[in-house]
Amino acid sequence: MATEPQFPIDDALLGKYLAGEASETEADQVRRWLTDADNQREFDRFARLWQAAARRPLDDGIDTDAAWQRVRSQLQRPAANVPTPASVKPVLQLPIPARTWLGRYGRVAAVVLLGGFGLLLWRVVQPGTSSQSLAMLLATTTTATRQLTLPDGSRITLNRNSQLTYPTAFADSSRDVTLMGEAFFEVAHDARHPFRVQAGQTIVRVLGTSFGVRVVGDSVRVAVRSGRVRVSAPREAVVLEADQQATYLAKGDTLRRVRPLDKNNLAYLTGRLTFANESLAAVVQTLRETYGADIRLSTVGLRRCRLSAEFDHEPLDTVLPVVAETLSLRLRRDGAAWVLVGEGCE
Repeated sequence: MATEPQFPIDDALLGKYLAGEASETEADQVRRWLTDADNQREFDRFARLWQAAARRPLDDGIDTDAAWQRVRSQLQRPAANVPTPASVKPVLQLPIPARTWLGRYGRVAAVVLLGGFGLLLWRVVQPGTSSQSLAMLLATTTTATRQLTLPDGSRITLNRNSQLTYPTAFADSSRDVTLMGEAFFEVAHDARHPFRVQAGQTIVRVLGTSFGVRVVGDSVRVAVRSGRVRVSAPREAVVLEADQQATYLAKGDTLRRVRPLDKNNLAYLTGRLTFANESLAAVVQTLRETYGADIRLSTVGLRRCRLSAEFDHEPLDTVLPVVAETLSLRLRRDGAAWVLVGEGCE
C-alpha cells in the first residue's frame, strides 16, 4: 500500500467500511487512504477480481479453501495480467455481506473470501422465493457521483463519499436498500412492494416518489421533492409531503420536520445553489456538503457575514473566489483546505 495512514488500514476496517458498518471516523480514514492513486489502483484491481468472482456461478458444494487459493494466486500476479475494462470508472460495484440483508435472508448457499481486503461474497436464498440473490455495494469516491438503476426500475444518484447496499433481486414483500452518505431516489411506483431505505437509525418508507437522504455520523436528513414519505425513528415517525424535510439526531433521539425544503440540500443533484442573505457559516456548510471540500473561516467573526448569490453548475474554484470578492475577503490555500480570511462582520 502506497500511503501509510495515521492508523493502519487492515482487513477488518475495510470489511467494516464496505459493509457500511464503519464509524464516520473510520470511514474518513479509509477515504483519505483511497486518495492515493496507488491505493485506488490496488482497490480497483481487487474490485475487478471481485466482479469476476460474482459473475461465476456458485454451488452449495463450493470448496472455499480452493476458491481462496485461486483468488490469492490471481492477486499475486502482476497487475498487467489482470483483465482491465476499456475504461475503469472511479466507482466500484461490489458484492458484499450486509447484516441488513442477512437478517432477512434464509440460507447462505456459498461464500468466497477475497484476500487482502477481508471481503465476503454471499449467495443467499431469499425467504419466499426460489431465486438466489447477491447483496451488492455501490461506493463512490471523493471526486464523482454515480447513477444507478435498481432491479425494480428505481433510479438513484449517489453523491460523493457514499455507499448504497442493495440486492440483485428484491424480496417478495418489500424493496429494501441501505445507505451511508447521501443519495437522491426516484422510486418506481409499486403499491404492493414498499420501498424502504435504512439510513442510520431511521427507515424511510415510500411507494413512489423522489427524495434525498443524507446520513452523516449519527444524523440523518430526508428531503422530499415529490410525493410522500414516512420517516420512522426508534421512538417516533413523521410523514413528509413534497418540499418538506426532516432531520433526525441520534443524540437525544430527536426527529424534527422542517418546511419548506432547503433546495440547496439537493445541489449535488441539480447543480444549483441559491443563497438569500444567508450567514457565511451556513454557506460554508452547504459548500462543504455539495463539493465534499474542506472549507474554513479564519475567524469566528466571519460566521456572521451574510451572502446573497446564485450559482448554476459552477466548480468550487469559481464559487469561492466570488464569495470572497462579494464579502471583501481573501482566499488562500492551506494544504487541501480552502480558507476565507477577513476581519469578520458585526
